[in-house]
Amino acid sequence: MEQVGKIEKIEGNKAIISVKRVSSCGDNCKSCGSSCRQPSVMFETEISGDYEVGDYVEITTENSVVLKQILMLYGIPFVIMLITIGIVQLIFMSNANKDMISAVASIASLAVSYFILKAYDKKEMKKNTLKFTLGKKL
Repeated sequence: MEQVGKIEKIEGNKAIISVKRVSSCGDNCKSCGSSCRQPSVMFETEISGDYEVGDYVEITTENSVVLKQILMLYGIPFVIMLITIGIVQLIFMSNANKDMISAVASIASLAVSYFILKAYDKKEMKKNTLKFTLGKKL
């Protein structure tokens, strides 16, 4: 995955890069209803070479790492929700309101998956698996 970022700060061999957040609304935020709060994302990465503050650079991330993160982000809640629906359907097999109970339980399972993903994200951030490498200046 490739993006363009701007070097905001350099400290030794580390640089703080800001990357414009990519959204489906494009650049016209006034017409968008999602109310983006953060127009850019900041991260720290190692640098080697003659980069200066204000330079625009090409940033690369391994596709396999990004795909793994996407799979975890969407896969875990989906699997937990399906398992919850299946278990509730089996437990309340003779109940007339089993579909309503399944719906409420599946929504509650999304809250559980939020905490699981939050713990997973904290663990991944400590391992620093999402590494960005700087390419050429633009």
